[in-house]
Amino acid sequence: MMRSMREYLKGKTVAIVGPAQSIEGSNNGELIDSHDVVVRLNYANIGNPKDSGTKTDIVYYDGSNHNYDNVTLEYLICSYPTTEWFFAHRCLALALHNTDKYKNRFKIIDKSLYNSIKTALDPKQKSRPNTGLIAIADLLSYNIKSLFITGLDFYRSSYAKEHPDFGGQKLKKVKKIFKAGDNGDCHDPERQFQYFKNKLYRDPRIKVDDFLKGYLD
Repeated sequence: MMRSMREYLKGKTVAIVGPAQSIEGSNNGELIDSHDVVVRLNYANIGNPKDSGTKTDIVYYDGSNHNYDNVTLEYLICSYPTTEWFFAHRCLALALHNTDKYKNRFKIIDKSLYNSIKTALDPKQKSRPNTGLIAIADLLSYNIKSLFITGLDFYRSSYAKEHPDFGGQKLKKVKKIFKAGDNGDCHDPERQFQYFKNKLYRDPRIKVDDFLKGYLD
């Protein structure tokens, strides 16, 4: 009988690894791989294993056209709910493609959790949370033992060079793209940072890498 994600994560140490440039030179690879479960985002690219580790057990993705055919995952999770305006044309095709492969191991983020974050960021719901923030909030909703966060710095650095869309781009340019947004909403890194700092970082299960810790403390 297939165990649920709640059962799978219960009591586990979890590391979530993002694509931020700040992960380069961190030497956190062994620490990441020492966790019971390693979570990655979107393309799930692994750069230098000394910095980002080698394990991948769960991926949260934003609905874009990522190819996971050659990856064996415990769970694949779409970070935006069916109620988002772009779900049908950005997320649905990949969701249907992966439903057969992962069956009960494919998830779509809970719309109540997602909407609570989006409303907290902006009561008018025009500030859309990034996949990283959604993944952190979702993982904390499970009975995990701990959550180590690295390579996620709320755009205090740009993207690592391995990122296929923004690798090598200057931080100023990346922020400009996100600020422009689409269909009237956008990513606001500073609002997300404040949400993380004031709402989530209080959770004693959270540990962060040295780079992000410098901005939080």
